[in-house]
Amino acid sequence: MSESISPTVEFTSVAKEFRHEYVVEKSRFITTVCPCSTEEEAQTFIGRINKEFWDARHNCTAFALGPKQEQQRSSDNGEPSGTAGKPMLEVLKKTGITNVAVVVTRYFGGIKLGAGGLIRAYSHSVAETLRLAPKELHTTRTQLQATIDYSMYGAIERYVQDQKLHYEASFDEHVDITILVPPTDVERIQKELQDMSHGAATCTILDSIEVVLSLEQ
Repeated sequence: MSESISPTVEFTSVAKEFRHEYVVEKSRFITTVCPCSTEEEAQTFIGRINKEFWDARHNCTAFALGPKQEQQRSSDNGEPSGTAGKPMLEVLKKTGITNVAVVVTRYFGGIKLGAGGLIRAYSHSVAETLRLAPKELHTTRTQLQATIDYSMYGAIERYVQDQKLHYEASFDEHVDITILVPPTDVERIQKELQDMSHGAATCTILDSIEVVLSLEQ
């Protein structure tokens, strides 16, 4: 857990670099996505992929940066105008995933796909890669600390897990469970914890913090 900060806009990004390959009409579309927080990081990543796949006919790119995708850029890299970079960027915009750069490397298979075929291939490649890639949520959570007796721990832990909330527990004379709660749910969670414990749980609202939470596939 980090120090207290002001609440920030919530957004989803990829957790780590990830690669997926799609083949259509013998053309290979190798899509690599990477988390990036600045244009410099995005360009460094793009340069590295260009070097890795130096012999490919095309390395088409798109990136979106900022909590609301404020910064966007794409490149067809030699494909017919509007058939690669823009469709790739449109997928990013549709998913809302940000702080990410994506490169689709194409090895031509000898069969022309046409403009519509290229748009579909590049769009599908990015959409499928983003679907499969591990993702994470950047958000703000309020720390709600519940102090309980050991006898209550099992029931409280099951409740917290059922609510799909992240938590940490420490064990001393009593059990202290620190639960990361969406700010809008703090009052409800606090009430339900106290109802479950018949008022025996001592709940303390701590600082709100910025957290990065893994999203289940």
